[in-house]
Amino acid sequence: MRKLIIGTMVALMAVFFVLPSCGSKKGTENAADSVNAVAGKFKYPANSPVAKYGALQVKNLQLCGKDGNPVQLAGMSTMGWQWCKECYTKESVAAMLNDWNVNILRLAMYVEEGGYNTNPAEYRDMMCNLIDICGELGIYCIVDWHVLTPGNPKNEKYADAENFFRFIANKYAGADHVIYEICNEPNNCQAKDNAEKPWECTREENVTWDVIADYANKIIPVIYGAADSVNSTHPIVIVGTPQWDQLVDACLKEGMYQGNEKDLNDPLPARDSRLKFDNVMYAFHFYAKSHNEGFEKDGKSNYYDMYSYMYDVLGKLPVFCSEFGTVEAHGSGAPDFDRTDKWLIMFDGNNAGKQKVSFCNWSFSDKDETSAALKVGSCAKGDWNATTPSGEYVKKVLSVVNGGVKDSSVLKDSNKYVRK
Repeated sequence: MRKLIIGTMVALMAVFFVLPSCGSKKGTENAADSVNAVAGKFKYPANSPVAKYGALQVKNLQLCGKDGNPVQLAGMSTMGWQWCKECYTKESVAAMLNDWNVNILRLAMYVEEGGYNTNPAEYRDMMCNLIDICGELGIYCIVDWHVLTPGNPKNEKYADAENFFRFIANKYAGADHVIYEICNEPNNCQAKDNAEKPWECTREENVTWDVIADYANKIIPVIYGAADSVNSTHPIVIVGTPQWDQLVDACLKEGMYQGNEKDLNDPLPARDSRLKFDNVMYAFHFYAKSHNEGFEKDGKSNYYDMYSYMYDVLGKLPVFCSEFGTVEAHGSGAPDFDRTDKWLIMFDGNNAGKQKVSFCNWSFSDKDETSAALKVGSCAKGDWNATTPSGEYVKKVLSVVNGGVKDSSVLKDSNKYVRK
């Protein structure tokens, strides 16, 4: 879920749930042997997003459709299923498509925090059910292996990642609507032990880009191997970046890692440690009230200016904003729509690479926090349009970006980022 910046700043979390379906009840160690590919069963509805764009690809740093033309997906992320399972049904996903104008849904499956590791088979089946619903409706979905605490994707608590991805990738080989996010928000927060200050955590090791890349080089061949087995295009794989998906260009700079006590624009030696796969994108997450023009430190008024930083990164790497919030990094506080506008306008091509950046909002849920899009109690009532202030803003944005609606109350020209 969310996070903050550098050593003096904190990170908390967020989450999601759903219903059973699909899949074998066997243990994950034998999952691949018991799965039959089901991609052929998806006949995406005419004029649906997936029917329109087809199998996605990365071309010249840009997410593109089957025809090679740029695509910007915009949608929602679930919360952790263990907390909000009643929010994720066929009816709610259909409402997101028809009323909210989403063309993508991120399926945030926490591994720890009471998620997947409590019952792998059940959570795998929940994931399959949501993938099937998205396929039936013709919207894209992100299979999110939601790493948060501990933040190292190679930690033993995430040891089932290869089995999980092998199962899903084989089952959905060739399914155009399935995207993979293999490690949400890598970070140095190995444990949270202080009940009075739950944002404080140990730092037993640095989770650098090299750690993440080592993990990615193990998982991506599993996913791509399944696609190769049915002669399919490799699906899009989104790879997390250090410091809760904030140090996006760590693969291009030696010494760009969480806790290096450097400003984002401090000079660091160049390197090229990009992943050597096609159709890979690098994750970026922001929470507008926390990640913006920076703060005062070391005599600078804009220390850690993330607008300036990402403006340039979007000329160097293919980026997918798989999670953003209108509020503070811990998921609460008053929404900041002007600063959110600035980010989303940047994602519309106002950046060094003129990239169209896809994005998913955290979160379509009725959790009691200001980042939630729905009012508390809405999901139990099946009221999928009972929006909070944040939800109302995001719903309008999606109608503008995906629905072509004219609405001057969001994405205001006056909030466009101007490079100084």
